[in-house]
Amino acid sequence: MTIYSTQSEIAITDVRVSNFRSLANVEVELNDLTVLIGANNAGKTSFLDALFAAIGSGRKTLSHDDVRLAPGEALPPKERKVVIDLRIRPVGSDGKVLDKFPEGSFWTALWGNGIAIDPVEFYEFMPIRTSLSWNGAKAEYVVERSFLKEWRAFADWIDTPFQSTPIRAAQLEPVALHYIDAKRDLDDDLRKQGSFWRRLTDDLGLSAADVADLEAALSGINQTIVDKSEILQHLKTNLADLQKVVSADSAGIDIAPVARKLRDLSKGVDVSFSTSGAQSFPLARHGMGTRSLASLLVFRAFASWRHAHATSDGDKVHSILALEEPESHLHPQAQRSLFGHIKAIAGQRVVSTHSPYFAGQAQLEDLRLFIKKGGDTVTSKLDLSQLTKADDKRKIQESVIESRGDILFARALVLFEGQTEEQALPIWAQEYWGASIHELGFSFARANGTDYFPFIWLAQSLDIPWYLIADGEAQPLKNLEDALKKAGLPEAAKCPNVVVLPGGNNFETQLIAEGYMAEIEAALNAVSGEAAFLDGFIAKNHGLSYGKFKDGTDKGSRDYKSAGGRERAAADAMKGQKTRLAKPLAHQIVGFADPARKFPSTIDHLFQIIGARHGLPKAG
Repeated sequence: MTIYSTQSEIAITDVRVSNFRSLANVEVELNDLTVLIGANNAGKTSFLDALFAAIGSGRKTLSHDDVRLAPGEALPPKERKVVIDLRIRPVGSDGKVLDKFPEGSFWTALWGNGIAIDPVEFYEFMPIRTSLSWNGAKAEYVVERSFLKEWRAFADWIDTPFQSTPIRAAQLEPVALHYIDAKRDLDDDLRKQGSFWRRLTDDLGLSAADVADLEAALSGINQTIVDKSEILQHLKTNLADLQKVVSADSAGIDIAPVARKLRDLSKGVDVSFSTSGAQSFPLARHGMGTRSLASLLVFRAFASWRHAHATSDGDKVHSILALEEPESHLHPQAQRSLFGHIKAIAGQRVVSTHSPYFAGQAQLEDLRLFIKKGGDTVTSKLDLSQLTKADDKRKIQESVIESRGDILFARALVLFEGQTEEQALPIWAQEYWGASIHELGFSFARANGTDYFPFIWLAQSLDIPWYLIADGEAQPLKNLEDALKKAGLPEAAKCPNVVVLPGGNNFETQLIAEGYMAEIEAALNAVSGEAAFLDGFIAKNHGLSYGKFKDGTDKGSRDYKSAGGRERAAADAMKGQKTRLAKPLAHQIVGFADPARKFPSTIDHLFQIIGARHGLPKAG
């Protein structure tokens, strides 16, 4: 169950958007912190803009540029309407959604008949609709905001009836959303009218008597500076000629190097910052990362100040922040630290990010994936009710999200078991497609201990295409089949995105079976520095025991002299040299002049499957 901040006693629980830019028809549930992930141009910023257009502080003006264009359209048809719906629910002291707004509360007085009741489950909520439609009589697009009469199922939400009385601006102001985009910069905010800094500092909260005393002191400071400065005296004398030109009865020239009025001080305020052991410098001379973070911290101060003043007057405000790419200009460690600062901001936060360091700290239930399908945005969230074992959520959080957060942003995920594949597969991929896996947007991931389930479940749930190449040995294959069954998928043989090495082979023995012995021996020689490493390995190890099983029985002795012995020796030698051998061996194989020999058959088959799905032709 979602737990919300109790500060305002309400929460925006659902947002629906239709025909806004790339958002043809989406629904996004909002948590206390909602983290939007996905590739560039997937629709994350459009969603934040849609929220801002609906309830933003200083709301964005909607125009024909915001109406979705279908493929091939130069202009949208006049009948196409932008619709943005929000549902607000009451929240109790435990952070859980309530069925009713408390009687006589600030919110019931504010919204009155705008509060609706679900006809089936009889819970209360406040639904708002913002629409942009073409008005033929006015020959322009018109924005309208209304209370909805109900909250229909997503399948037919567009036709939800609404009240005829429009929403007043005063009814939205206490839930106004504040939007901080990726271009935030406190150095700009210090001088920009309407910024959070200026809204906080325009009125310093001083008494009239204090203002009079301080302004008198400022006038004295100005006079002292001018009296002691020959340059300012010289300027004042020359500027006095203005009297002769402009007006004969003008009062004269006055130069004020320091603002005389307190209301003007905030316009010239500067903030200085220093690191340990260094001189303090104005923010303008610091990097964008510092200035960007400072801007965010000023909003945090603004939100808490706004809440304190509203509650002192008996009112309520619901703080909601839309934040675009907060990691911009910050190094990885700072990105991780930033997460805690955003969590400390009271109210609801909707954050778009491309940072695996930031997203990796989010809880599974807070993630929302945005992807493009056929030009339109599709959104999804994780259904954690599918995780039947208590340990499953922990494994996904720790094994995937926290350690491999890049998977959340992948165009596709390729899974495998061992270290050899981890080092060798990217080399083959580069040769096969003529581009690195990073250029392709792919994540290649090793499933530790063949625990494939966390990766498969996450990819399935977030609609990330995934592929898997698995060892054919008995135990790894059983682990794979168990993971597929647990994820609700058919057995490996019926999964077209799964390639299992034939004949019970692992990655190393499959290369031997496909006739790459010469390349294996050359790679062993290269990493060992010996001219005939395998011959020496056979001489040293033939006849030695393989050790014992857990039950104490002997695994048998090494036989490198009978038929197939050299191949068995190569397999054992490769096992002992995995971390050093994989890359040299892959380079040996892709160096073949014969294109048919550059890629082992199973690798070629896997890449064919991936290429067909993503429109990637084989290079050359």
